[in-house]
Amino acid sequence: HFYIVGCGYHVYKWDPNREGGRAASQNALGVDFTKQVPPFGVTMTPAMTNTITDKAGKRWSIMITPDKECVVNSGLSSTRGGKMASYMYAHDGIGRERLKNPRIFLGDQWLDTGWDQALALYAGLTKKILDNDGPNGVMFDCFDHGGAGGGFENTWGTGKLMFSAIQTPMVRIHNRPAYNSECHATRDVGVGELNNSYEDAQVADCIVATGCNPYETQTNYFLNHWVPNLNGGTVDKKKKWFPGETAAAAKVIIVDPRRSATVVIREQVAGKENVLHLDIEPGSDTALFNTLLTYVVDQGWHDKDFIAKYTKGFDEAMKTNRVSLEDGSKATGIPVAKLRQAAEWAYKPKASGHRPRTFHPYEKGFIWGND
Repeated sequence: HFYIVGCGYHVYKWDPNREGGRAASQNALGVDFTKQVPPFGVTMTPAMTNTITDKAGKRWSIMITPDKECVVNSGLSSTRGGKMASYMYAHDGIGRERLKNPRIFLGDQWLDTGWDQALALYAGLTKKILDNDGPNGVMFDCFDHGGAGGGFENTWGTGKLMFSAIQTPMVRIHNRPAYNSECHATRDVGVGELNNSYEDAQVADCIVATGCNPYETQTNYFLNHWVPNLNGGTVDKKKKWFPGETAAAAKVIIVDPRRSATVVIREQVAGKENVLHLDIEPGSDTALFNTLLTYVVDQGWHDKDFIAKYTKGFDEAMKTNRVSLEDGSKATGIPVAKLRQAAEWAYKPKASGHRPRTFHPYEKGFIWGND
């Protein structure tokens, strides 16, 4: 599950009436603007700037630019990250519609109210429910992104309110019926989500991308860590890390009903002969993976020692989930030849005899479909 972040940015703040100079010693970026700056030498766009007002009424100019020294994005900026400055509140900016006070729904419309009335209503009603029904009577439905330390709705305080103060277990988050993982099956087999390193994408022999469109949704991750592997730029790193193993540019398998921008970009970077697009029938992911599992086991490519040592019920699982290439093709809409090719690219031992290091990034199109 590759929904991970960590891009680095520099934040600059200065008096709006003060101007820097063109010489490198005269500006905070340390860039010499007296001559042509090389392509991609520095990334600056209007969306990376803003003028804000602090609580004391003082106005400040700000600029937020990507950090070239950060190993995650290396100077690249995502759509969201590259606009962080513009998100900062300014009375005439895109955040001008942000609520400045609580609102209460009366009759058929939302009306502004004060904090005293809002908190009296919220706290009073919550106390009444707690007195009558206990913590189980208070339920929360909230989204899940942001807020370190158990925060919800982008704030740490919301998590403290629900779990520490009210102590209710009745919380559902994001796309889930409860406060649980969106990657249930992986946890069941002992593999936690968000467990990969960016370098996994750099050194993989094969990348099997399921339900994700990383060029558009994880742009920095894709461009900075996947692409170098696809064009052979990390072969030396593979040889250094894994001496004696066959090392080459990665092959890519994309499981997606659509021919997305990611498919096209990968074909341009790696060559069509190194990209396999499995344009699956929506909802047939389980059939696809059971088909690949069956074929791999029939070929004897699985790690028998690992399975015997760390798992149980493998034989029963194979009996229950066995799907032939022909049946898998009928279920998924993918030709038998493509299914066989996918299995060979991802799981057939390399020329050196080592098992391929196959990276399986997956995201919303997979986990949100409960497949």
